[in-house]
Amino acid sequence: MTAGTLAWLVAALGGAGGASAPLILMFLSLLAVFRGRQDLRKAARPFRLRIDGFGITLHDAELAWEQIEAVALWHVPNTGEHSEETTPPKPRLTLWTAPGVTLPRKADRTWDNRIRYTLVDCEDLDQSVTEVTTALAGNAGARFETAPRAVRPPIPVTVSGPERSVPGGEQVFADGRQAGTWALVWAAAAVVFSYSFWELVHGRTVGPEPFSAFGPLGAIGCWFLTARSYRRWRKPLRLRIGPTGISMREVTEDEQHFAWAEIAAVTVGTSEATTDKRPWLVVWPLPGTRPGSNPSYLVDGHKAYALVRLDRLPGGAEAVVPVLRAYAGERYAETA
Repeated sequence: MTAGTLAWLVAALGGAGGASAPLILMFLSLLAVFRGRQDLRKAARPFRLRIDGFGITLHDAELAWEQIEAVALWHVPNTGEHSEETTPPKPRLTLWTAPGVTLPRKADRTWDNRIRYTLVDCEDLDQSVTEVTTALAGNAGARFETAPRAVRPPIPVTVSGPERSVPGGEQVFADGRQAGTWALVWAAAAVVFSYSFWELVHGRTVGPEPFSAFGPLGAIGCWFLTARSYRRWRKPLRLRIGPTGISMREVTEDEQHFAWAEIAAVTVGTSEATTDKRPWLVVWPLPGTRPGSNPSYLVDGHKAYALVRLDRLPGGAEAVVPVLRAYAGERYAETA
């Protein structure tokens, strides 16, 4: 690109003539040589990242774990028009250095006194985010931040899951009885409307005449509400907490499952996705898990999934929290 630009300038200036043409060409040539030298130096020392028991080694620096205060995979929120529907981008590998330690690069702009550096965008790595997460979990220990500090201080990623000896086994919180009752009510009303219209067609009136005249509309509406209530009864709002993880299903929708091995933290508190101050069950997954799903919101670069408002479940927070605490163990963070 630089060579083509110089050739075009030589042709243009050569045709124009003038005493200033050689000086301009000399300046542009020196600039091109300087930039070319920089590009050659970068090519000779390409970006390199190694995470091991010593610490983090880059192409231009190396830091022992003792020089690193914290390291995280930092998610950047979408900014497009349909940011809530589009797949979130891969995170950035960031670290906070210990006091007095710096890197030969520009630090990020932060709102606190912690010095943070962005090392690489995981989109540019040949390895997957899961591989980076595994390397950090195996070597960084408690320095690996898997959830916001406001939620829980960093802890080593060492727990594979809860004990299977939790009394009672899997606990299910669901209530489809109200929907089942409404399905029977609407079905009965639909039968009455359908019968009244049938009798009206055959010249017989059942009840007030306007009631029979509106029989078709009433029957269609009631049969629709019957089918809707039946679906809500068959697939009600349901939360399952057990040895394998947490499963959540909204009314009539598909269930989403979070295995304990991919959960960094579980909290019960207010959700930043809404102004509602009632307690929500929020799951914070480990970086690298659930890459194709959109989180409810981000806090300090960490994904958060607000699963359900607990007052919608039978027993509310008083029934759910003890079960959640028993299974989640150190993953459970008291925030409310």
